[in-house]
Amino acid sequence: MSVSNPTRYFDFDSNPNANLGAPQLGSTNAVTLAATGSRLHMAVIRNGYLWACQHVGLNSANGNYDGDESGSSVDRSGVQWWKLQLNTTGTNLTYSASGMVYDNSTTSPWWYYMPSLSVNSSNVMLVGFSGSSRSNYISALYSARLPGGTMIGAPVLIQAGSTNGYVVNPPGVVRWGDFSYTTVDPNDNQTFWTIQGFATHTTHEYNWASWIVPVKP
Repeated sequence: MSVSNPTRYFDFDSNPNANLGAPQLGSTNAVTLAATGSRLHMAVIRNGYLWACQHVGLNSANGNYDGDESGSSVDRSGVQWWKLQLNTTGTNLTYSASGMVYDNSTTSPWWYYMPSLSVNSSNVMLVGFSGSSRSNYISALYSARLPGGTMIGAPVLIQAGSTNGYVVNPPGVVRWGDFSYTTVDPNDNQTFWTIQGFATHTTHEYNWASWIVPVKP
């Protein structure tokens, strides 16, 4: 596989520090991203291309990471997507495009994580994910890329969270995800269905639920 992508990012797999993660409203406990790392969360093949996505660490408003391997300077996470072209034999991949969905705010930025994506017959790509910040509970969002390569702009809020995420053992660790899924409706091959987690008051101790929504380009 040949990849040429100038973006620098922090791989959450490289630091076992369980407290490295996303802030959330109403709690000092971070949403642990080291538990799942920056592995690819979903991959689909559509019209001769392999698409995949992951969450990665950044430390600036320009969508890059220039810190060291400790991750101590990570101040936000972004959702990175990849578009890789299949060759005629299906054995090799060539880089085609990639991008990052992130918040470029200089203060209290959103952290985006746990993504999933799909691509419809018109080559629109939709990526759904969770997100939180010091001013926002864990919420469900999505973004999209149009056939010409333009992203739609700021992520769209699907469902806002209403409480902080739950804490599990060891103390202070908030385990979130890995449950995120996005697919195309087979009835029209255009409409997306995305399933994303958000934090909400429930009858059990874990304070989470899934929001399922159709999105028409």
